[in-house]
Amino acid sequence: MTDYRTKWFQLAAIVFCCNGLRAADVSVIKGPVNGVLIHRGGKMLAVYGDPRAKPEKVEKVLFTHARRDVVWAGRALVANGAEAVVPEQEKQLFSDPGQFWERYWTARFHDYHPQTTRVPVEAIRKVKIVRGGDHIEWEGLTIEVLDTPGYTTGAVSYLFEADGKRIACVGDLIYGDGKILDLYSLQDAIPEAKEDGYHGYAARAAELIASLRKVGARNPDQLIPARGPVIDHPREAIQKLIDRLQAVMISHYSIDALRWYRGEEKMDIQQRRILGGIPVKPMPMAETHEKPPEWIVPISNSRLILSESGNAFLVDCGSRRILDEIKKLQQAGKFKKLEGIYLTHYHDDHTDMAAVAQNEFHCPVYTSAEMQDILEHPGAYRMPCLTSNPIRTTVYKEGEKRRWHEYEFTLSYFPGQTLLHDGLLVKKDGGESVFFVGDSFTPTGMDDYCLFNRNLFEPEKGFLYCMDVLKRTKPDLLINQHVLPPFRFSDSQLDSMIDNWRKRRDLLRELSPWDDVNFGVDDQWARFYPYGTEAPAGRPVELKIMVLNHSAEEKEFRITPHAPAAWKISGALQRVKIPARQERAVSFTVTPAAGQHGVAVVTADIAFGAWDLREWAEALVKVE
Repeated sequence: MTDYRTKWFQLAAIVFCCNGLRAADVSVIKGPVNGVLIHRGGKMLAVYGDPRAKPEKVEKVLFTHARRDVVWAGRALVANGAEAVVPEQEKQLFSDPGQFWERYWTARFHDYHPQTTRVPVEAIRKVKIVRGGDHIEWEGLTIEVLDTPGYTTGAVSYLFEADGKRIACVGDLIYGDGKILDLYSLQDAIPEAKEDGYHGYAARAAELIASLRKVGARNPDQLIPARGPVIDHPREAIQKLIDRLQAVMISHYSIDALRWYRGEEKMDIQQRRILGGIPVKPMPMAETHEKPPEWIVPISNSRLILSESGNAFLVDCGSRRILDEIKKLQQAGKFKKLEGIYLTHYHDDHTDMAAVAQNEFHCPVYTSAEMQDILEHPGAYRMPCLTSNPIRTTVYKEGEKRRWHEYEFTLSYFPGQTLLHDGLLVKKDGGESVFFVGDSFTPTGMDDYCLFNRNLFEPEKGFLYCMDVLKRTKPDLLINQHVLPPFRFSDSQLDSMIDNWRKRRDLLRELSPWDDVNFGVDDQWARFYPYGTEAPAGRPVELKIMVLNHSAEEKEFRITPHAPAAWKISGALQRVKIPARQERAVSFTVTPAAGQHGVAVVTADIAFGAWDLREWAEALVKVE
């Protein structure tokens, strides 16, 4: 790994002195991660670490949470002999991260509990664990430990006094004046509602708000977060963050597609956790029809389109049961030949058996250019609900129209539920027009409940683009294959969702420290390609880092890759200018060291403007 001592910078220093027999000076060294150094009697204790990585005299390093983009700042101090103090609930990620990565090689497929993977790569073996209620005694100074989950599941904060001031080191619990670094890190399960992590939109906002209130109840004079400015008015900043988070959640719940699936009782449980008694007024439900037209056959979450010619066309194929049912229908004489398969999106419950169906029925699978690569090379991505089965595809052009017997198909990119998603408009000669929306909408609204699906805001293509497509095409019916009755949004309902989405962007602008809100909702704006690679030791592996510049202006990005010890790596620091709203790639190679086997992790620093994000992106290389 690169020695970070060569890469620090100091923007400001803040010094506090406490009265007493032995003075304690607290200095805050601004950098990619803030270094908090407590000096007493010629000795030092660090919170987070020291971005300059100076090891002299540091006896302890207090870590608030196991984010590798923060932990790096204290790693060199621990390697030099300082004691590592870590939160109990995240101990394993500090002491044995290799176990996580070995498991994740396969766990990244069919992942219905998506979490950020910015966890450590290098182990910190000797750790002292702490939990809320503990007190750390050091050189006559008492440091109280508070459990403050939210940004991560087991984070803690450290509270102490210096010069009569109460100082709280709160990790990534808050950023600046009532902001938070990102929203996707809050995605999680909701045990009270028996809800899995995939469907828990920013669910840990509940824990984060409770943690903010816990910290606020201790009446600190200053908050020192892991990143960003020191907060001199904690009470005001905490309340701003709570208010802003709740406003975003109200916006989400009011047009949440999950309401259709879960019902009011479970939605009330979810809402109360975060909003307390703040009311939510849901959008009026769309008009529904009892059943689809006779020429559309529901099969689980697939739909079979029948033609008067005796042939059929399938929309999605995610399970063996679906495939078996199609064969039964064919044997029963419902159709003669399956002539094609259209995939609405890459999720495994819509794609897992598509390749098998393609081979058994000898038919093409159609997709957009945007979705082609993730279908053909799913292991190259880190996205929720990936199939592990590659699919050969035939690509159509955006808006392309095709005749299929008595139907006109219009195929389109439709980045709703996920950024990699398509839509299909089917018009029957002399009959209805039906738009297959995949999972993007239900009668109660928009399916944006998994932030790792990359739901982007304008001017990037996302839900606003989808709603514009629906307004332009004006289909008679919408079909989500998980929803048996077809439905239809009125113009006023579409306008209401459009207005909500645009206002939510404004709300997120207040919540986010980035110059564009998409950085705060898009976990994959900087990503490795391929994400997972298998290679023998000693053979070079080519990797790319893909960077999507969400900013409204061109930015220069500085990219520094890091490989495990003893590996060879080409292209240390690369600079690339990326125009506004565009994606560019930089390439380099890594060569696994001889004699190494198993899953290894390659990381990269991403810097642009004032942002210096260490070990921000990662790729997995399985060395054979």
